[in-house]
Amino acid sequence: MAPKRGKHKKSKDIDWAANENFLKERSMIYIEHTTECPIFQTKAEECGTFLQEHIPERLFQLVRNKNGKQVPRDGAFEIGFSQNARTSVHNLWSGLDKGPPRRDKFPATYDMLLPDVQRILKKFYPDKPVGMDEDDDAENEIYD
Repeated sequence: MAPKRGKHKKSKDIDWAANENFLKERSMIYIEHTTECPIFQTKAEECGTFLQEHIPERLFQLVRNKNGKQVPRDGAFEIGFSQNARTSVHNLWSGLDKGPPRRDKFPATYDMLLPDVQRILKKFYPDKPVGMDEDDDAENEIYD
């Protein structure tokens, strides 16, 4: 009997919570975004880059549409965050019920997400400063 055609093996997705991939220092950014327009993919990448630049002491892993396993809802742009792959996901932004215009689906600036991200990180690591500026070091000498 001839082999069945049309069935392809999917590449193995990385399980970030598995022991061989897990890092306590790697925070997860979960974004569900529609594929109806390329701007949604661009904004997802921008969000990951923004957090990495503003909190350089952490590693970040961007997971879009559950690594392709999730069919995104029409008009969706939702940002979730977890301290690492083994902790619960906190919803930071939902643009599902926003718009038109399409620009309302995204945060005006990603700066507005930083306080929530820092709160989530401090919840698990209260003894470590997160995303502090040099000006803040003098006020937080108790962490040294």
